[in-house]
Amino acid sequence: MTDVNVAARKKTGRRWVRVLKRIAISLLVILILLIYGVFPFMVGRFVTRAGTRPMDRNLTQTPSTYGAEYKDVQFVASDGVSLSGWLLPSRSKHVTIVYSHGLFRSRRELLERAVDFWKLGYGALLYDSRNHGDSGKAFVTLGYTERFDVEGAVKFLREQAPTDKIVSFGISMGAAAALLAAAETPEIDAVIADSSFLSFQDTTSHHVRLLRLPAFPLANELRFFIQRNAGFDGRSLNPLEAVVKLGDRPAMFISAARDRRMPPSIADTLYQTSQSPKKDLLVIDGPQADVHGHAYQANSQLYIQRVSAFLDWAIDSRA
Repeated sequence: MTDVNVAARKKTGRRWVRVLKRIAISLLVILILLIYGVFPFMVGRFVTRAGTRPMDRNLTQTPSTYGAEYKDVQFVASDGVSLSGWLLPSRSKHVTIVYSHGLFRSRRELLERAVDFWKLGYGALLYDSRNHGDSGKAFVTLGYTERFDVEGAVKFLREQAPTDKIVSFGISMGAAAALLAAAETPEIDAVIADSSFLSFQDTTSHHVRLLRLPAFPLANELRFFIQRNAGFDGRSLNPLEAVVKLGDRPAMFISAARDRRMPPSIADTLYQTSQSPKKDLLVIDGPQADVHGHAYQANSQLYIQRVSAFLDWAIDSRA
């Protein structure tokens, strides 16, 4: 082989190396743009437009499925969004519980436990959160504007059951809404928060890390797009601060023992922060305790016993 041929092959080889490097760099840039640009933008859009997932929309159970008396009701959130729900009148306890479900779910998420408590004498107002189920359209804010749904429910109950005491009960996003609403609504006598998060900043960072991605800067970008799409200040989405504002009103915090999304340490932090002399912490282990928000499914009997004992202690004995 001549020197000319060898030189030509070396030149061709170097050219291909340069081409491959450019391709690798281009692919890396595209990957970075997808992870740090497109991904948070799409997730922010998805979350703020979230509605009831298809598998929940296919459910048909009503309170009558479990032998409970109820009526279909319509009311409005304090910011005017139309909400649909079921009202199960209170009986012996003269206490009505407002049930706020989680993201992507509907009022049926809490139906079984609501009927369990109804059989013990407690009333129930189950409703579809904004942009979920049969309720009106609105941006989803993970609890910030959903607190207006709870406030609307309280106003509605003051008309329907004026002498009943009111408990705000929520799970996941609904738990955050329940706490935020109670902090602003003195008519709420107690709060039960099942699988709440601590703050918007904390939960976004935690969920990004669960994906094995760096919280910085990805969580910052995710928060930016969620806030921009829905038009709210995420610094005000802070259930931990809401717990402080509750003062001495009774509060109960619940978690599934192996929930990775909202671990028991969060419920413990909320419990330790509460200034109420009547507070309780319930962490339940069981077959489904590794599923987010499934403390009730892990051990429903223990769940009902502990929550009803808390209500008897904290609510029925209050002046």
